[in-house]
Amino acid sequence: MTQQGVARGGRARAFTGAAVALAAALTIAGCGAPGTDSSSDADSLTPKKPAKPIKLTVMDGGGNLAGGGKAAIDAFVKANPDLVSGVTYQTAAGPDVAGKVRAQRSGGKMDISLVLGGPDVLGAAEKQDLLLEQVEANAESLPDLSAIQDAPRAELQKTAHGLGVLINYDPNGPFIDYNPDKVDAGDVPATPEELLEWAKAHKGEFAYAQPSGSGSGRAFIQALPYMLGDSDPQDPVKGWDKTWDYLAELGEYVNSYPASSTILAQQFGAGQLEVIPTIIAHDVSNRKTKTWPADTGIALFDNQNWISDGHFAMVPKGVSAETLYVVLKLESYLVGREAQQERLTTGVLTTANKDVTTENSGSKVSVFVEEWGRPDFYPKALKTGEVRVALAPDKMQEAFDLWQRNVGSKVGS
Repeated sequence: MTQQGVARGGRARAFTGAAVALAAALTIAGCGAPGTDSSSDADSLTPKKPAKPIKLTVMDGGGNLAGGGKAAIDAFVKANPDLVSGVTYQTAAGPDVAGKVRAQRSGGKMDISLVLGGPDVLGAAEKQDLLLEQVEANAESLPDLSAIQDAPRAELQKTAHGLGVLINYDPNGPFIDYNPDKVDAGDVPATPEELLEWAKAHKGEFAYAQPSGSGSGRAFIQALPYMLGDSDPQDPVKGWDKTWDYLAELGEYVNSYPASSTILAQQFGAGQLEVIPTIIAHDVSNRKTKTWPADTGIALFDNQNWISDGHFAMVPKGVSAETLYVVLKLESYLVGREAQQERLTTGVLTTANKDVTTENSGSKVSVFVEEWGRPDFYPKALKTGEVRVALAPDKMQEAFDLWQRNVGSKVGS
């Protein structure tokens, strides 16, 4: 080799060595996003207060922003200008959220700071290992959840496996909403068997939304194992034999399963459906927005089972230590009194904080409940029947898959 070639080869080896060293240094540093000191895709991360305000991106896959979440976050930002310079809000259908988070993780840059969603969103993200454990790993940065959660709330919190903080809680339903102009109160189905007979006699006038995209759809299929006496209501794979048989037969009289609760609500409001299973938030909010008439009929099942539902605040793997610090502060605010009260004027009648109720949250909440909260129905109804904890997120994913295979794919057949 010539002297020039040796020199050129030496420079090449030196450049390659420098590149490897730089790559290693970036890996150790965590490849922090611009304006941050550190980030990590590891299972745990130590929060670090940012030296200057940072921007947050909030991804909502469960209607939290419209349900008081955006107002609460905006209030936090206004009160903490030293931590947050601004917020970008994004929304997606629940089934799409995990894919969006996964795409950013695969791309090596996690722009999403906080994910909001129900057990469906959490379950899909958990299955793909996309979330940081935060409840135990960052307990000192969060409120004492045992102090603000009673037994039903704590049971729902437990299903998150530490990957989410419960920020919204509702013993949801299901119960029946019906068109009183077309269905007499005495003819409203009060048992699954009666509902099946009614649907058979009124083909196409009953439906429920696809469980993977609907809180009311999820509540309906989760309540059936209790009402039908299945062997294990918490195991859709091995314990729902009666439920899957029932749903398959019921499906013979259903024309379509709307992809979301919004579409179901529109169909019901337009008179295309006469009887639907629903939940508190939908009954209240759809009458308030005039999607449904204010006098929409309402009825419980004889064997009423309330499936607890809620939304969680989740942190994707790959955020910076500074982002985690700010998000933990935000989550702490979201479970506090001020933020929880905000939710009580959007369609829910309960909160994630057991100490924040419709009775102690001021005149604005009282006026809302008096006008839209059916004060002659819900207080008594919520003391009826049993509150059942929702399926664990991984089990819920199994239920969605089985429903699609056994029920949803066969509509119209």
